[in-house]
Amino acid sequence: MKIRTLTTIGLIAAGLAGYSGSALADAAAGKATFEANCAECHEAADFKGEDAKELQGSIEQISAGQMKHKKAFKLTAQQAADVAAYMASGG
Repeated sequence: MKIRTLTTIGLIAAGLAGYSGSALADAAAGKATFEANCAECHEAADFKGEDAKELQGSIEQISAGQMKHKKAFKLTAQQAADVAAYMASGG
């Protein structure tokens, strides 16, 4: 009984670990947000292959006003994840 319970808990925890914000990111949704907020100065292709989590962190810092950037914008964490996924894919 204990082994079955521990196995079940372990499988659930492992499954949930794969569903972080960037794992659930939607690159297609990120395209529209990127075009509205970023495309004036950036090209998504310039970020192809970059780490989406690192990009998301930078986008969130910019959005929170913690990182200097030419244009101010406000995005939700989900929007930042979506934009990062779009950028990392190279558009």
